[in-house]
Amino acid sequence: MKTLRRYLAPGLVMLAVGLVAVTIGASDVSAAQVKKVAEKTFDFAAGGELIIKSSNGRIVVEAWDRPKARIQVTRTVRAPDQAQAEDLLKALRADVQISSDRIEIESRYPKRRHSSGLWDFLGRKVASMDIHYYLQVPRATSLHLVTSNGEIRVRGVSDEVEALTTNGDVRVSGAGGPVEAQTTNGEVELLGVSGSVDGSTTNGSVRAEVRSLAPSERVTLTTTNGNVTLLLPRSAKVSLDATTTNGKVSTTFPITVSGIRSSKSLNGTIGGGGAAVALVTTNGSIRIRKTGS
Repeated sequence: MKTLRRYLAPGLVMLAVGLVAVTIGASDVSAAQVKKVAEKTFDFAAGGELIIKSSNGRIVVEAWDRPKARIQVTRTVRAPDQAQAEDLLKALRADVQISSDRIEIESRYPKRRHSSGLWDFLGRKVASMDIHYYLQVPRATSLHLVTSNGEIRVRGVSDEVEALTTNGDVRVSGAGGPVEAQTTNGEVELLGVSGSVDGSTTNGSVRAEVRSLAPSERVTLTTTNGNVTLLLPRSAKVSLDATTTNGKVSTTFPITVSGIRSSKSLNGTIGGGGAAVALVTTNGSIRIRKTGS
């Protein structure tokens, strides 16, 4: 699986900030909030790449049947007063670069000008800054999406998906290429995907529904605190290795067991063997089910 760092190459044409924008401001006694929404639609053929690198905010990408891309960027700032919120909003930006086959977006945040103490947090005097992305792209677009604090959602693309966050859920549906989905504090849900799948979290459950799986492909689902659920076609041919520490392993498939079978570990083949499937959790149960059951 490719990593995002390879795609943050300089030298692409900067997308002009000639976007349709709306600014909204709201304030109360202790805080102020300002929000600005900008969007643009432009030609973008199938077979390209979308790369997003952010820190705070959600990323949502949907596929559509048009040779175009639509980008909507929502910037939100909360600060102690209206003037500070407006000032921070000016410095908070999304750098968007495009070429004929690639879109690269990177969030840029203002540098902190002073340190904050405990009383600032208790008094709600600390500014927060989020950039949320919503995009529509051709189905045959490979995605490389990274944020730290925010959920990632992808729907309908037929190419490779890489979706990485730290605090937030990752949900991918209808993806046709290999999928890598990773978070630390959140759930991972991969529905109606095909090909190799790698889903992992630390605090949350992992659930995957795989539509098709070639013998050379792999499924790896792991967590520490949560359940692991895998749905496979009734005709699936896999070699299974499933292990939990505090929970149990169960399946609705007939399985040829290798070694000793126990409630916490299951190794063997389904349908005579094939694609490698590894399922692991520490505090949770593992379930392997037939699609539709």
